[in-house]
Amino acid sequence: MIQLRRSALILLHALLLALSAALAGPGAAHAAPQPVPAKSCRADQLAGATVNATAEFKHRGHDNSMLTSTMDITIPVAWERAADLLLDPRSIEYRDALWCLVGKAKKSETDWGEWRSRPPRVKADEKNFAVHYEAVTWISTLSELRVGPWMLSPQKDKWLIRLMPPPNLAGARWEKVNVRLGGPGALSARPAPVFGEGGTVLTWRHKQPGEDPEATLHLPAAQQWNAVTASPDEQPWELLGVNGASGAFWFIATGLLLLASGARLRRSLIGKPMPQEADSLNTLRSWALLLMLFGLIIHMGDHAARVLSWNPDDVPLPELSALLLLGVFLCFFGRLRTRLLISVCAFSLLLLTLSVNAELFKYSWLPMVGLSGSPGASWVGLVLYVVLLAVCCLGLIASGQRVLFAGGKRFPDWVMVSIAVTISMATSLWMYNAFENSWERISWLLEPDGLFYEGARDQWYDRYFWWFPRATMRQLMNIILFMAPLVVVGVLRVCRAEQYEKGSFTPNQAEKFILISLFVVAGPNVLYFGFSGYLLILLLGLVAVWAVVALGSSTSVLEQLTVDDAPLGKVISRTDRSDVLRLARHFRELQSRLHRLGTANPSDHSATQEVIEAEIDRLDKALPEGVRPTDLPFACGPMATWWSNACRGALVASVVGLPATGLLYWIYTVRSDRWVFIAEGPSGFLAIIASLLRWQVVWGVGGFFLGALWRDLPGRHGPTKACWVTVAFAVPALADYVISRFIGETAPDLVGLIATFASVLTITGFVMDVESFRDERRYWSTNASLVAYVYQMRVASVAFFLAQIVALVTIWKAFKEGGPTGPPPGR
Repeated sequence: MIQLRRSALILLHALLLALSAALAGPGAAHAAPQPVPAKSCRADQLAGATVNATAEFKHRGHDNSMLTSTMDITIPVAWERAADLLLDPRSIEYRDALWCLVGKAKKSETDWGEWRSRPPRVKADEKNFAVHYEAVTWISTLSELRVGPWMLSPQKDKWLIRLMPPPNLAGARWEKVNVRLGGPGALSARPAPVFGEGGTVLTWRHKQPGEDPEATLHLPAAQQWNAVTASPDEQPWELLGVNGASGAFWFIATGLLLLASGARLRRSLIGKPMPQEADSLNTLRSWALLLMLFGLIIHMGDHAARVLSWNPDDVPLPELSALLLLGVFLCFFGRLRTRLLISVCAFSLLLLTLSVNAELFKYSWLPMVGLSGSPGASWVGLVLYVVLLAVCCLGLIASGQRVLFAGGKRFPDWVMVSIAVTISMATSLWMYNAFENSWERISWLLEPDGLFYEGARDQWYDRYFWWFPRATMRQLMNIILFMAPLVVVGVLRVCRAEQYEKGSFTPNQAEKFILISLFVVAGPNVLYFGFSGYLLILLLGLVAVWAVVALGSSTSVLEQLTVDDAPLGKVISRTDRSDVLRLARHFRELQSRLHRLGTANPSDHSATQEVIEAEIDRLDKALPEGVRPTDLPFACGPMATWWSNACRGALVASVVGLPATGLLYWIYTVRSDRWVFIAEGPSGFLAIIASLLRWQVVWGVGGFFLGALWRDLPGRHGPTKACWVTVAFAVPALADYVISRFIGETAPDLVGLIATFASVLTITGFVMDVESFRDERRYWSTNASLVAYVYQMRVASVAFFLAQIVALVTIWKAFKEGGPTGPPPGR
């Protein structure tokens, strides 16, 4: 009772903070700028300006074609507005002067499709002002885009790019105009270019007024189809693309794999499942159905709304209702306490009622109609969204505990509520900051006259909140998908056979199947030509992992048959671990004594040598051929059971993988163009959480798989076993890389990714090898002495250290070169 009250107080305090922050929202924090006296652009003084313009396409190596516009303007120092270009880019005079040079025909237009990494650079000398203006855009759909002085009109069969000079520079001297098509040749060009190169580089000199160059081109198939499948007007291709069936297939295939794994494990149980087993299997089935249901809602909901003649862009009611349904479902799935569930249901009913009323009656004070429509709508909407997201996060935390701990210990309610509210507040603040970044980008040349500026800003603010539920739900579903391996681990925790079978030294066939599913589940949703290639990568992953497991089943130490035709593992499982270590130590001592005798006078120690050799032969003959007593501790692993080995491997890999997660996120997100889109994404904070969670799950699953099948994998030492797991990981990654390179789409940094995975897993294998001999630590003065004792075998030592050197060199190279170019902004 005290904890519930504490939860309510924390939630109330957080909401009050959100409310006070929202009160200083768009209306108060951004008062209308004071208008300044209008100044003429003096286009007559710009007749002496010179302009060079270039449009450059990049297709290969990008999922979506990238168009970069570069514009160099040289302005006479006598231009009346020239001095304003030296002011701060946020000043009104600077914006107005820059609009005179590069602005569109109307001052009210926003550049929503144009991205700039930095403001235009201005340099001045005694005679001229030089302005360098660079902008970029990604063509993700077949819709017109304006970037710099260029207008791009993509069509299904061809694309048209034409120069549209800013009005005030129409009379300037356009000395050189370049169009670099990036591979495909031009289908047509008007007027005729004076220079060119293979039809892919077109150059016009001294452009005359009214003779604006234009060219048509046909894109490579991959980039063309990526744009077609993302365009709402291109049916049925858009229905089958990433925003439709191809996006939903990722969730459906993962859900079906989870259902197949659960059914296979259920059939392997002896008799009727016990209550805890039945509950765990039901949890797995419910999680799989959740993935499939909401995966369909996210990616097919818009198409269903169009069939019902309901425009999903009018109000966010469909997305809001779906997000609300997801949060309530997760809360019930996570089995929250009754009072928390009552609070969740009451809030859900209130929000749903407000949303329906907003749709039916268009009340201006309701936030679902327009957050900027009235003074109170902004803070009401923000508080409602904060609470809605807190409900979803609370359900996600509770569900994660249920699937992983199977009804065991849980966080106190006040801890879960505090975490949920913190994430919700951080996401909302990120959204508001993302809105500010986005508005600053698109309004950089707007005339700050107060009236239109504020109206346009309010409309963009409303649109951001309309995007917020959809973007949030997509990221939450990604997190739920990445948590799917935790569900599999939770099922194995309850239903594994070793709890009842004393001789179960390794997973049975059903458990191996679910472990293989665990290794490949929630892989990346790869796309080729705009359609999902996840099935191919999934099948390749399954085949690769099965091949490694099958190879290990015939070559691993504990699968070798003894004289009784029983696997060695079954015999070892009935032996005390201390006896196995004692046997290995005794064997090594015999080898050491024999080595010392070999360096002395053989005639003086022949009898002793014969006794030692006879003892060594006796120990060797007691084991299957090719197996020595020193192999047994390595083969068994550091723990008594395969489940304990799996948990130990997951823990070690998760800890070792923390630096790798940070490094990979820095390389592939922060240092690449993706960070620009995350910074402007309404759910960017959740995207960061999802990305970090994904990498940590990859390391944890790899370590869990390594530990669970430690006794079945090829190789006799941990680093060698880890290398085989890396091979299974590399096969689908290699296939994706080859296909992406062949068709010209974005290819992952294959070597860096595999090197990082290999580094984390080989270190995990090394740690587990050392831990296998932790009972021997008391015999050695330092940890280094213990490691030297463990790795007397040169092959394992050399393999481990070579793998680490290669991995570190590769990762450092990737770190210096940076990550791949990010995708275009999506909503």
